[in-house]
This record gives sequence, C-alpha cells and structure tokens, in this order.
Amino acid sequence: MRLRVLTLNLWNVSEPLAPRMAALAAGLAALQPDIVCLQEVGGDPRTGRRQSRSAADACGLRHAIDHEQLSILSRFRIECWRHVALPIVPRDEPRHGLLADIQVGGRQVLIANTHLCWRPEWRAERKMQVDALLGALERHEARDATILCGDFNDDPDSPALRAVVESGLVFRDAFAVCYEGQSGYTWSRQNPYVDRSTLRDQRIDYIFCAGALTPSACAVVFNDAECLASDHYGLLATFDLP
Repeated sequence: MRLRVLTLNLWNVSEPLAPRMAALAAGLAALQPDIVCLQEVGGDPRTGRRQSRSAADACGLRHAIDHEQLSILSRFRIECWRHVALPIVPRDEPRHGLLADIQVGGRQVLIANTHLCWRPEWRAERKMQVDALLGALERHEARDATILCGDFNDDPDSPALRAVVESGLVFRDAFAVCYEGQSGYTWSRQNPYVDRSTLRDQRIDYIFCAGALTPSACAVVFNDAECLASDHYGLLATFDLP
C-alpha cells in the first residue's frame, strides 16, 4: 500500500490571497495526497472559513483536525488526536505539536505536525522545542509507524534537525533518502513571495518517517510560477506501507 503525504506552510492570509488560494486548490486537486499537514493556517477573511477546510475540499479529504495555526487533513478516519505545547521562546508566539492517530491498511500510524520558532539565531531554542516534541512522541502509545511533518525553520545539519534523525525513534528524512546530496530548497529567493531580505535559500520544511514505512519518492511541490500558494514551497512524499 502507498501513502502520499504533503506538508505546506500556508503563509496565513497574506496577500495576494485570492490567487494563492486558487493555486492551492488546483495543486491539491492535482496531487491528491492522502495526508496533508498545514502550518500558518487562518480564517479566510473573504468567507470566514478556515483555510484547512477549503484545502480538504480541494483534494477530497473528509477528516480534519485543527489546533491554533496547525491542521492535519486525512483520507483516513482520525481515531484520536491531541496537541503538545512546546517550550515558549520570548518574543515569539506559542508553538505546538499536533498529533493524530490513523489506521492505514490495518496499521496504526501516528501523524505529527509542527512549526518551530523562526528567527535564524534561535537555533538552541528550536533544539529545545524539538526535544520536547520528540519526548511526546516517544511517550505515545505503541504504533506501527510515525510520520513527522512541519516547518522546522532550520537547516538539515542544525542541532534541531540532527536531534530528529539521531533520536531513539530512528526517523528518516524522506527527501534526503530519495535525493541524497540535493538541495530541496523550500524557502527560495526564486519565490516572489519570499521576504526580500532573505540572504540564502534553505531547506526548512521536512517529512520524516519511522517504523514500517519506506520512502519511495519525495518532491518539492507548489514551486512553479503557475502554482505558487505560499512564501514556502511544499513537500510531497510517497511511502510504501507493507
């Protein structure tokens, strides 16, 4: 069985909102992911509807959970869910992890979504937040597989990201497994929505897997001029589940 997982920071309701949301809907309809993890989700001021609900409609996902600016959309029924408060960083907003249990082909799969503090100099603070999230995942009841997605706001060789792949949960970076040595930038100066003060391109959005999952494909998406939905590009990973 194959499982397609997408992560994307939605950039909230920043303008130009209408063309961005149109690009999001078209992209989701074409990609048809089974699981979508969204960050910076807000309420559309034009309709009053939460952006995650419009996204779910676009790709036919019937199940969705939300907490603050995080959302998880699923083709499979969400059996239970909870959120985890991460350590607070002064001058930053509260950060969380959102966890959902689903069953895929008789396998118990835990989906986790997060968005870490953003300032470049907050490397130690992101490591602290990752440690707290990993602790929550380790305490979670037994399952066959775990998928961890999100906007980590840091490089693959940073302390926070090294902590993920070196943890006892044995996470694998889906993009690195499929394209070892390639850049995979999701924060790029080629994106016209990216802050013009940006000095370098980065890979800051990730999909990790652990347990009974094998990443067979991973691609940067929402990165063409015709389908830009955010100041971030998205990431789509395909997993084989025996």
